[in-house]
Amino acid sequence: MNMQDFCRNHPDRQATAHCQKYGYGYCDECLETDPHCSEPEIYCKFRPQCVINFQAKENRRAARQAGA
Repeated sequence: MNMQDFCRNHPDRQATAHCQKYGYGYCDECLETDPHCSEPEIYCKFRPQCVINFQAKENRRAARQAGA
């Protein structure tokens, strides 16, 4: 098993999403509560199809709508 198989923040949990650039794994809880790019200011060719980036944008959108 490698580091992609387990969550970066919760090493005892299976990863359900992976950072294609760095190979980090993230569990469901991380994706739901605080998804974020590890290096958002650095160019990433994978960002347009990144599940982690997409979930972070969706969470920001939902927060804006809840506040409006």
